[in-house]
Amino acid sequence: MTQLVFIHGINDQTTGYNNQLFGEIVRAYVAELIERGAFRVDAQARAKQLVQKEILLADATTDLTNRYLSLQYALKGRSGKWNSVLRPIDPLVLQILYYVKDKGHKRGPMAILKEVDEAFRRACADRSEPVVAIAYDYLFGFRKHRVPPGVTVKALITLGSPIPLFTAAMGYVDNPVELPKNVERWVNVLDPDDGIARFCEPYFKTGVVRDVTVDTGFAPLGAHNGYWKSRAVASLLAAELMEIGI
Repeated sequence: MTQLVFIHGINDQTTGYNNQLFGEIVRAYVAELIERGAFRVDAQARAKQLVQKEILLADATTDLTNRYLSLQYALKGRSGKWNSVLRPIDPLVLQILYYVKDKGHKRGPMAILKEVDEAFRRACADRSEPVVAIAYDYLFGFRKHRVPPGVTVKALITLGSPIPLFTAAMGYVDNPVELPKNVERWVNVLDPDDGIARFCEPYFKTGVVRDVTVDTGFAPLGAHNGYWKSRAVASLLAAELMEIGI
């Protein structure tokens, strides 16, 4: 089995957020195997070895967000069109502020990464299985949380990531970081029309990351969420799986 661990960042997420993308990856993976000469039945059997796991950042802020919304939007003066405009925005703002606060609290518990760490360990309970993951802060050993010993992450894949903005804000414009020993490669996928995504390759001078551009087919305002609905992205990720021998 190969664990595909989807770790989602700041967004309005619900369980199953990555189901469509995972399904498209499996479809593209089977198609690629057949293109390379495999029989369909063999390709489908091999694709069944891909296992989907999901970790949502939104889960770390659920209680905080629900409590805030129950107080703010129960007010009699808060009604009408502003509810429909502001209510979807507030949870995202809370996630950003909570993440920045948590990350900047040097002696704090890092509750977000603690949630990711616990979920990641559950997802990778069988340490003999290959892992493909998305999670920069966690995989690079930010604070005390680390990938469990014995787990090899075959690839870190980031989709539409604004990582250079965060590292530059912390004073690291030219980042000297190197890949952790148990992470074999990092591929940063971005749609140039995505207003949130940033190129990572120029900021990591050690050759730690490779940028790959893709057209998700979505306009600028929808491009950032388009990765999870794009067949082009799924095909690219299926090809990456092939390249790393999965």
